[in-house]
Amino acid sequence: MKVKITYLYGATCRFSRLLALKLREEDKVKHMVWSFFLTLAALTVWPAPLAFLAVFVIGLLKECWDFRFGSGFCFYDMTGNLIGSLFGLVLGLPLIALICRP
Repeated sequence: MKVKITYLYGATCRFSRLLALKLREEDKVKHMVWSFFLTLAALTVWPAPLAFLAVFVIGLLKECWDFRFGSGFCFYDMTGNLIGSLFGLVLGLPLIALICRP
């Protein structure tokens, strides 16, 4: 049992380090920034769940386009989209609440 836990911990650490390295790439940063601002814009029009879904679908369609015509589908690009959208929600919801306060 201890060997399995140690192996799982090691695999998780390796994945975390790889993810951290990948998310520093210029392309992944662009995905995070675009998703952040798209989420902020979508929050001005739609409620949070719909705004998040819309931005997620836009990112997914972009990755499907890359799969068909570009460099291929990238899990790390989608992770960047997710991180950017989550930050957009975390920062955007309080701002909208302040702006829309009666």
